[in-house]
Amino acid sequence: MPELSTQGVVREILTTDPEMQTDEIIRKAKAKGLRVPDEKIRKSIHNLRNPIRATVASSKIVTATAHETAPPKAVPVEKSPVSVTTTEAPALDNVLANVFLVNKIAKLCGGIENARQAAEAVQACGSTEAFLQHLDLVSSIRSTEAAK
Repeated sequence: MPELSTQGVVREILTTDPEMQTDEIIRKAKAKGLRVPDEKIRKSIHNLRNPIRATVASSKIVTATAHETAPPKAVPVEKSPVSVTTTEAPALDNVLANVFLVNKIAKLCGGIENARQAAEAVQACGSTEAFLQHLDLVSSIRSTEAAK
């Protein structure tokens, strides 16, 4: 039996209900066969909940907007290998905004590899908040060393 991905299982559960209680998500993940410590599942929930909330919220907005407009008349269209739907527009905007931010960070870090190492450090800390706390600690240590 292949090993289950913690993030994959948590993502699947959160996609159905992003507001579900953490303990309930852990219970469902264990029921699906996930065999990792509860703390690892909690970290995955913490890291995935807000992005999934944003995705679910943007799809609900698009769906609500689509219901308010009259349905388009059927027009025969040639089949193409890639289909673009109106639900992908907000996701595309988010992707482009994220690409812009990543490009900015890559420039600030002095290149792609440095930015990749920074991203891995954030991930290793478990969350952005934890990384920022560690960053503050390092900053205070460095300022103390520089004063000597």
